Amino acid sequence: MTLLTAEEKELLTKAASLMDELLETLEVMQDKKLVKDLKIALREVEEGKTRPLDELIRELNLESEI
Repeated sequence: MTLLTAEEKELLTKAASLMDELLETLEVMQDKKLVKDLKIALREVEEGKTRPLDELIRELNLESEI
């Protein structure tokens, strides 16, 4: 039985995490509506059509919940 070194364990953990990220990216890419919505959101950010999160929290009266 061969045991992994700490470095090998860390590398294996990072590889597994990367695989999870890649699978999630593939899932997102297959969801055409989500991709479209993300493109719209990114365009709105570039156009400055966003506002600070703390402003939204105040507007929705959520200060005590966050």
